[in-house]
Amino acid sequence: MNITIEGVSKIYKGRTTALDDVSLELKPGLFGLIGRNGAGKTTLMRILATVLEPTVGTIRFDGKDIRQHKLEYRSSLGYLPQNTRLIPHMNIVEFLDYMCVLKGIRDGAARKREIERCTQLVGLEKEGKKTLSKYSGGMLRRAGIAQALLGDPAFIIVDEPTAGLDPEEQLYFLNILSGLGAHATILFSTHIIKDVENICENVCIIDIGKIRYLGTTSDLLEQLQNRIWECTVSPGEETAIRQKTIVTSITNVKGSPVVRYCAEESLYPGSEIAEPLLEDAFMYQLGGIKR
Repeated sequence: MNITIEGVSKIYKGRTTALDDVSLELKPGLFGLIGRNGAGKTTLMRILATVLEPTVGTIRFDGKDIRQHKLEYRSSLGYLPQNTRLIPHMNIVEFLDYMCVLKGIRDGAARKREIERCTQLVGLEKEGKKTLSKYSGGMLRRAGIAQALLGDPAFIIVDEPTAGLDPEEQLYFLNILSGLGAHATILFSTHIIKDVENICENVCIIDIGKIRYLGTTSDLLEQLQNRIWECTVSPGEETAIRQKTIVTSITNVKGSPVVRYCAEESLYPGSEIAEPLLEDAFMYQLGGIKR
């Protein structure tokens, strides 16, 4: 499914602008959406999930306006919000059966097939008797993605899907998304930039409601090739580097700040050229670390 977003803005009461003239196109595959907290990511995803209406702008799926074809659009949509509301006293089969009915899957045999398919996809096929109240955080996220996959949606929206998961569960979840991206359009919002770097071919960087970058992750990294430097400095000296150029990261290693910065040439003694990371590119697009 192709999703076209044209000139979308969202202004809340009190005149707070959450999105400002956002335009982009989503095609089959994995599309990463990254930005600081409050950048507008969740607002955009809620609009795409038809939870919110945009103040202005148009959204089309395969050329059709979602406002004129809302039921058809929703039938092809899977949505995993950041805080998924599950029903704790139900087991996974009961919960997914309930969600099937809400999604319009009325035939009992069809619901059973969908539940079996989705529980197998997320590795919960052997957890049918356990109530959701007894699930771990990782299992609950799996249950959330299972409900989003009911009906084999052509467009899947996932908001911070790996938040709070341990490394093993994160990897498991990313593998699920990566497999789904072979045939569906997936919009993947996260603050874990490494996750986007690992599985997304395309990325959108959003800040203060505006798009700062839209394109492939490889093109974004290519812009910083041979321009990222790394050096170890004395405490306090990182401030002087920030005054000269864009600093993309500062980490403490054995009590000494290790600074990564963007420049055409070395600006500090002992600097070595480094391979750019998506985190470097993200911070570069936002003007670097300010504090």
